[in-house]
Amino acid sequence: MSEPNDSLRQLIEERMPGLPVEEHDPRQGLPLQVTPFGAREVRAVLDVLLSTWVTMGKEVQAFEEEWASWCGTDHAIMVNSGSSANLIALASLVQAGVLDEGDEVLVPAVAWSTSLFPVSQLGLVPVIVDVCPKRLCLDPDAAKKAMGPRTKAAMVVHLLGQAADIDALEKLGLIVIEDACAAHGAQIGEQKVGSLGRLGTFSFFFSHHITTVEGGIVVCSNPALLDIARSLRAHGWVREMESREMHAAANPEIDDRFLFVTAGWNLRPTEMAAAMGRIQLTRLDPWLAKRRANHALFCERLQRFEEVLDFWPEVLGTQHAGFAFPMCLKQDAPYRRADLMTHLESRKIATRPISGSNLARQPVFEQISAARVAGELPVADAIHERGIFVGNSHAFHEGHADLLEKALEEFFSD
Repeated sequence: MSEPNDSLRQLIEERMPGLPVEEHDPRQGLPLQVTPFGAREVRAVLDVLLSTWVTMGKEVQAFEEEWASWCGTDHAIMVNSGSSANLIALASLVQAGVLDEGDEVLVPAVAWSTSLFPVSQLGLVPVIVDVCPKRLCLDPDAAKKAMGPRTKAAMVVHLLGQAADIDALEKLGLIVIEDACAAHGAQIGEQKVGSLGRLGTFSFFFSHHITTVEGGIVVCSNPALLDIARSLRAHGWVREMESREMHAAANPEIDDRFLFVTAGWNLRPTEMAAAMGRIQLTRLDPWLAKRRANHALFCERLQRFEEVLDFWPEVLGTQHAGFAFPMCLKQDAPYRRADLMTHLESRKIATRPISGSNLARQPVFEQISAARVAGELPVADAIHERGIFVGNSHAFHEGHADLLEKALEEFFSD
């Protein structure tokens, strides 16, 4: 691989001082994200470009192996986004015959849109289920009530870094697909989320714990599902499949370079994204420790507002990944969410609704003809109407907790 010359490397260093941001100044506010990459990532991307091998290759394979090892699974399949990872995970189960057209998949009411859409796009039936008030993840009690004769699986979202109750859902006999796109490093006991279900997914979008700008990954420990996922990722062909020779022998009249055995897509990542991800992964563990500490600190500071504001401390037996910090005005609080968001934004504290809020109340839900809603959704409705989140970051510290506490004190004192 060609190396950039010393002057070019020096120029990169000079143009990117202090990056990635490791300590953010709270006088600049509380953003959703700080710049999470620096010269090391840019040099890695440049090395790939200078090599001229830029499509999926050795860097992708290396990142897959390193991510699987870090996550605690046997395999990983990198794709171009977390949304694609969800699609590939579910499609692998359909292609393998684990799930059949018309089977029901439970989906938490509070989730991202592409936690829901692939279910119906693959001919499965989404069943919207409420989230539990303790975790804001799929409620096992509500899931049990929602199950019917064709309920087979659950798309379990570890919302904003909080681990869902995987064990309780698996005890219901559900096949669990873990959407850990915003929960890198969250744990249940000693195990990282993503490694617990049949398959797990992660996102490396710019705003997430680490970034490849756009990108995602599927993790699993089942060789058969891995082989299918590889084919589905790349056109449906056999090139990356362990079973390539078997398929080639069964179809001798077709050149196995263009031999298609699954109805796949082109969801491949680039070598540049993987090279960036490999550097980012070396930063992840210390960043996670800071995010978790910030989450605990924010919870501690906000206890004084617990009569009017709900928030979610780390659940015993889990480790929170601290992707973002959710809050929800209590039903009887004499305040409006819009006013709270306006106030926080005026103090340079960025806000967003909590994920897609109640997906069953999004206008697109009417277009998903086979979907059904399982009973009432009181927790999801509360989140939809009164919930927000603010940012968390490895670069935040006590000064950001001070900023948030002071802004809330001003709002609730008016």
